[in-house]
Amino acid sequence: MRVWFFSARQVLWWICACLTLGIFLGTNGADFIPVSGGTIQRGLSGRTIVIDPGHGGIDPGAVSAGGVMEKDVTLQIAKELEYLLKRAAVYTILVRHGDYDLADSSETHLLNRKRQDLKRRVLIAEEADADLYISIHANYFPSSIWSGAQTFYYEGSVSGQHLARTLQTELVRHLGPNNRLARPGDFRVLRDTTMPAAMVEVGFLSNPREAELLSQASYQKQVAAAIFAGLLRYYSQ
Repeated sequence: MRVWFFSARQVLWWICACLTLGIFLGTNGADFIPVSGGTIQRGLSGRTIVIDPGHGGIDPGAVSAGGVMEKDVTLQIAKELEYLLKRAAVYTILVRHGDYDLADSSETHLLNRKRQDLKRRVLIAEEADADLYISIHANYFPSSIWSGAQTFYYEGSVSGQHLARTLQTELVRHLGPNNRLARPGDFRVLRDTTMPAAMVEVGFLSNPREAELLSQASYQKQVAAAIFAGLLRYYSQ
């Protein structure tokens, strides 16, 4: 058996080479997601988070003057967020993966259909015993001057308020300045869920500039990254 002897300089070179290779593979691999720090990500990892893309199927939600539909925007952002969360070792549940609602196909009364749809979205989160519930929507107002992302929580929910405020901070940080604040909202998906829950209105489809941005895949990824950053911050505090 031959025994090899290495100088201190050779050993140091070998260690540096291995570290360089490890960093390269770690930062250029398909699963690399940059995060603020290991401690923060560990606070998020292992959680169960339900992502609810609003509307779907026969319910398009808000529609811009150019035909951009809320149900499409929310689904794409939700899928991008799901991707980021899964890479952070989060168990993620998307309440819908395509263009449909959660009501029975036999239900034709629109109001009953909507009630059934919302009830089932909440039920998914409750049955999963989720840690968080994130509802994604797009805003609309008769005047086209309004813009900016905004979050909502159910009034009286301290944890929901904290979640919404944290998400709002990161939305403003990542998407550009706006004066909107996290506000209470009496929405069923916030009222009926027992875990911390927040609704994210990602922008106004009634604003031509924002509607155009929300239709772009690159901006949808940017919005998802902002929500992801908010979740990291929420679990770091």
